[in-house]
This record gives sequence, C-alpha cells and structure tokens, in this order.
Amino acid sequence: MTNSNCVTMLSMTRPTFLLFLLSAATLLAASADEQAVRAALAQFNEAARKGDSATLEKLLGADLIYGHSSALIENKAECIAALVKGKPDFQMAPEVHVNLYGNTAVVHGRMTAHVVQNGTPNKIPLDLLQVWVKSGNTWRMVARHTTRLPA
Repeated sequence: MTNSNCVTMLSMTRPTFLLFLLSAATLLAASADEQAVRAALAQFNEAARKGDSATLEKLLGADLIYGHSSALIENKAECIAALVKGKPDFQMAPEVHVNLYGNTAVVHGRMTAHVVQNGTPNKIPLDLLQVWVKSGNTWRMVARHTTRLPA
C-alpha cells in the first residue's frame, strides 16, 4: 500500500471514527440519564413508603397527572396527601423499561402495590406507565397511570 492510499484510508476513516465517538458519547449520556430516572423512580417509591412529603414535593412536577387503576385522577397536592396518609409499598418487577426521548423519559413496567384498604392489607398487581421530564439536572414525574392486572 502506498502512502497516498494510507492517507486516503485515514481521511475516509476519520469521519467514521468521529461518528463512532459521537455515538458512544450519546449512549453514555443516555445511560447516565436512564440510571438517573431509575434512581428517581426508586426515590419516589421509598418516599411513598415512608410518607416523605418533602422528597415527594421535589420529585413530582407542578402539573402532575397521577392516575390510579380505580380511575381516580389526582393533582400534585392530592397525590402527596394521599401517599403520605396511605404510605403504599410499591414493589417494582425487575423488568422496568426506561425509554428516553431527549429530556423526557417514559417508564413502563409491572409492580405490586402493598396497601391497606379498609383496615385490611391488600396486594394489587399493576401495569405502570410514568412520564418523567428532566429540568436542569433533576428528573420529575409529570404523569403516571396504572392498570389493575388480573390477580
């Protein structure tokens, strides 16, 4: 191979290599955001379990739409009040999917809500869909909906 062929190969390879580096950086950023969303989800579940209104206040968006499997829809204040009062224990299945779209994340998975209804402990299997939006460096839940699954 002559020197001119090597130069031609290198100049053709450089854009490909730069594209590879850009793709790798994008994947790493997506990975970091996915981990941050998963961490926010875990913080939300822990705050709900403990009835921690301060943490819930930080994690929930101002215009939150919080839909229950019973068709009850709550805003942020109603949601926090209900979570603090009920202290549900949300047990997430391991196969939670996080899809990122820029500063928006859609979370989908299965969970079991351990709640007390009319004084009786109850386990409710649910399908979960949440929307999280990144504001600055903070992920906040802006929408949530669950569907009750057959027991």
